[in-house]
Amino acid sequence: MPPPPPPSGFTFTFSPNLSAYNVTVGDLLEVRRPHVPLLKHLATGALVFSHDDHILLIQRAPDDSMPLKWEIPGGACDVEDETVLHGLARELWEESGLLMIHAVELVSKDVFLTRRGRTVEKMTFEAEVQTPSTSERPVVTLDPQEHVRFLWATEEECRSGKVNWDGEEVTIDFTTKDQHRVIMTGFKIRRERKQLVGVKRKDV
Repeated sequence: MPPPPPPSGFTFTFSPNLSAYNVTVGDLLEVRRPHVPLLKHLATGALVFSHDDHILLIQRAPDDSMPLKWEIPGGACDVEDETVLHGLARELWEESGLLMIHAVELVSKDVFLTRRGRTVEKMTFEAEVQTPSTSERPVVTLDPQEHVRFLWATEEECRSGKVNWDGEEVTIDFTTKDQHRVIMTGFKIRRERKQLVGVKRKDV
């Protein structure tokens, strides 16, 4: 079972360009339906990076769909979620035990059909999470009914599908090609943003 939400609820900040997602699931569905015919559901994904530019990957349980494949935390938004961004924070908490403190930016929007033929739009965001310190990686706690393992991978490791983790070479078989693409896009956006910050600092 996923952990209960933190007693204080989900409290976080978000970048100004994400204000369009600080709305209810129903409101965003109304906005998106003219652009996505037959849209019924929304989902979110969280790209979580460590201070040393590794990304969190989690492995699906062997008795779940797409058994033992790798992905990022995420899942369906619920109508009970206060906002779409709260849905992002909730799914991240339930799947990894990580508390989102800031939604950084939108990385990707993808539309897909479920096995039941339902149209879903998934929005993947870069998310900053609470950590023990600025020099430590976040403490991950999995729900064993959904995921059985986690690791932190570099951009090159994600590109090659081979991760050196605790002295073992782990083969990363992603859930879908789209999942792999979104992860690589996240690395690219993060790298370009850091380069831009570096340029601005030089100009000061």
